[in-house]
Amino acid sequence: MRPAAAHNMVYAEGQPIDLAIAMQAAEWLTTLMSGQATPAEKTAWTDWRQSHPDHERAWRHIEKVSGGFQGLDGQASRQALARRSRSMSAGGFPVSRRGSLKALSWLAAIGLTGWQGARSQPAQTLLADASTTTGQRRDITLPDGTQLTLNSGSAVNLRYSSTQRLLQLVQGEVFISTAQEVGQPYRPFLVETAHGQALALGTRYSVRQDEDYTSVAVEQGAVRLTPRHGGSSVIIHAGQASSMTAERIAPAQTVSPDVWGWRRGLLLADDMSLRDFLHELSRYRHGFLGCDDSVADLRISGVFPLHDLETVLLSLPDTLPVKLRLRTRYWMQVEARTQNS
Repeated sequence: MRPAAAHNMVYAEGQPIDLAIAMQAAEWLTTLMSGQATPAEKTAWTDWRQSHPDHERAWRHIEKVSGGFQGLDGQASRQALARRSRSMSAGGFPVSRRGSLKALSWLAAIGLTGWQGARSQPAQTLLADASTTTGQRRDITLPDGTQLTLNSGSAVNLRYSSTQRLLQLVQGEVFISTAQEVGQPYRPFLVETAHGQALALGTRYSVRQDEDYTSVAVEQGAVRLTPRHGGSSVIIHAGQASSMTAERIAPAQTVSPDVWGWRRGLLLADDMSLRDFLHELSRYRHGFLGCDDSVADLRISGVFPLHDLETVLLSLPDTLPVKLRLRTRYWMQVEARTQNS
């Protein structure tokens, strides 16, 4: 389980770091990405990095997970150029109106809407050890041979030690094929989410974290679920799925292999409500995608390619009594079709 103070901590290069420092690094990244950083700001950025080892570590990590920025003039930023023309906050970064607006707009775009939130998930997503963007899937092999597949918009941290193998699911969904532990002593493989832990018992399984609950589906072997805030553990077996909140675990149910269709780039719908169908599609598409209550309970079945969502959406009026309303490319509402539409 996370320590009590975890809501103020994120991780950089495998070690905990204060959230405030992570956010300072994020704002510096915003300033430098804008292409409008002044010589004084570049000098201040260098001073900030050199003022504490945690600052440098936070910067290296955020630069790495953001893809690297070859355009940054690192040599120039180390020169003593101009005297700082802006006041500095106690954290060591500019607090000018221009810089603040740039930071707010960029941070909002990637989900960093505040310095603190429920377990600081937005900041943890930005600083995660591995992540995927919307519409992207990614295969990863861990040091022990465990195989991961990250679904769209997902992020994980890896915390291996001499006593356990811990995977923190910060956001989204991951499919795991655990490797057999050969070292001594045996280290259990745990997946930790905001709602509890899933202990692998020699298995292949998926873990998905939503806002209110975590769902687990087991393809092979078994998984022991333990809620974060107490309650009895429950073991679910191959062909079963369950969900848990921080307080309780739902009864296990039989699961269809359709639940793992995303690994093949497919959404498999079997008499799914239109509301749920659009919610699933929205995980792989930028922007807003919703429907009116009047059509939310319409049912849909089929196999839909996740790489061509626009075609899938445009085909909906051919099979259902609906029409599409678009305000922009990134805003779509599905509404009831009338006789005049």
